[in-house]
Amino acid sequence: MPLVLLLIGLLLIFLEFYLPGAVMGTAGSLLILASLFLAAIQFQSLWAFAIFFALTCFSVIGIIKYALWKIPRSKNIYLKSDQEGYVASAYDNSAIGKKAVVLSDLKPGGYILVDGKQEQAISESGYISQGEEVTVVRGEGESLIVIKSERPNNEEL
Repeated sequence: MPLVLLLIGLLLIFLEFYLPGAVMGTAGSLLILASLFLAAIQFQSLWAFAIFFALTCFSVIGIIKYALWKIPRSKNIYLKSDQEGYVASAYDNSAIGKKAVVLSDLKPGGYILVDGKQEQAISESGYISQGEEVTVVRGEGESLIVIKSERPNNEEL
């Protein structure tokens, strides 16, 4: 009986890699623990239980390694060909160092206008009101990071 529970538990753990959601993995783990508990009760020899325990550990490690090896090689799950031409969202590199006008209050996130284009922005120094002039200092993810522009003392607002 412990061997049957072990095999079913290993199968459920393997299926967890193809049907994510933690249900199969949790059930498989519980069945493996139950198989170890039953083995501890049923086996008369400590050596027999130690061998079963070692077999269980190597089996779990082996099934996980096999699943991780198999997934990228599976044509139905992981297709490399359909990823061509797609890129993750990114900020506009050409905007770094330029002046911009705040379109919506940056609290700290909002929108700015750089070279006539609306861009997502995050204020590095906190709240910046709409209409303020900012300088783009860098980018992160899909947002530009801005700071409030310094104005000369003789310039009117």
